Amino acid sequence: MKKNRGDDDDKPLEWDEIESLGLGLLGLTPDALYDFTFRQFGNAVRGRYKLQETQQRDAWERTRWQTALLLNVHTKKGASLKPKDLATFPWEKQEKQNPSHGWNQLKAFATNKDG
Repeated sequence: MKKNRGDDDDKPLEWDEIESLGLGLLGLTPDALYDFTFRQFGNAVRGRYKLQETQQRDAWERTRWQTALLLNVHTKKGASLKPKDLATFPWEKQEKQNPSHGWNQLKAFATNKDG
């Protein structure tokens, strides 16, 4: 398992770091940590980071929304300020992907797996 951050991307994780991630970040018991395969552990860590990123985005978007509400009290009648008028976040600038694209990828993967 390789690190997913920093300058030492080519260095494998040391056991102490695996334990600190498992016991600290994931909140696993030692028995639960030792029952994980490396693949399961990597997926759990990535899932936790994804959850934290989603929570951060939600918090930023909520703050922007609250700020827009507070500023709208002070705008002229008939004018209104939208949250995206205040700030556009990097994840909102990304091109929206066609939902059927993901479905097509899954179908192709299933076809290759069976055949």
